Amino acid sequence: MPSFFQILLGFHIAGGFAGLLCGTISAASKKGSNLHKTAGKIFFWGMLMASVAALILSNLPEHHNIFLFAVGGFTLYMICSGYRIVFLKRLFKTGSTSFTVLDYLISLFGLCFGFFLVYLSISNIYEGNNFGIVPGLFGIVCMNYARMDFKMLFQKLSIKEFWMPNHISRMMGAMIASYTAFLVVNLKIQPAWVLWVLPTLIGSGLISYFLRKFVPRKSAKSV
Repeated sequence: MPSFFQILLGFHIAGGFAGLLCGTISAASKKGSNLHKTAGKIFFWGMLMASVAALILSNLPEHHNIFLFAVGGFTLYMICSGYRIVFLKRLFKTGSTSFTVLDYLISLFGLCFGFFLVYLSISNIYEGNNFGIVPGLFGIVCMNYARMDFKMLFQKLSIKEFWMPNHISRMMGAMIASYTAFLVVNLKIQPAWVLWVLPTLIGSGLISYFLRKFVPRKSAKSV
């Protein structure tokens, strides 16, 4: 009979595989098309399953993994906030600007998790573990996006201008983190830092390309 760890690991791998495959398809397909929307939904649910499983796996006895924990929480926040903004955009079109408890909870999670990751980073670096830089970087990104979330919630940012650049950057950001995790776990090359830098360089270039192509310059500056 499979152990709890093996079951969770199975969910994590299945969700991550489906998410990365469909996320790539969604990013490469025509924006607004049925393929883009369908693949995007599978990407969201796959990454949701993978990230929740990662948060649990990384805290099981004898399986503590600071990197898995950081990527899991970061991905969870990015996909939830990036996916939710599409629904808020639709509400905006109907004339509704009201936010729900869910919107505040997602933003609060991003802020609190970001602070926690920075604390975790400082603690690990202080103890001589330079790998602590990883959760620190994720934490800073989380806090920055949470800051923008609260500006939107308090209506200091327009949903009309806010939704597109943030949908693109957050969903793509989750993909970058997930691809990085996949490569680090499954490939062993030297120098090892290539696996950390390459997905970020490629992903950042794609984000910049999509922002220039689909987002007015004024809106893109807010990301």
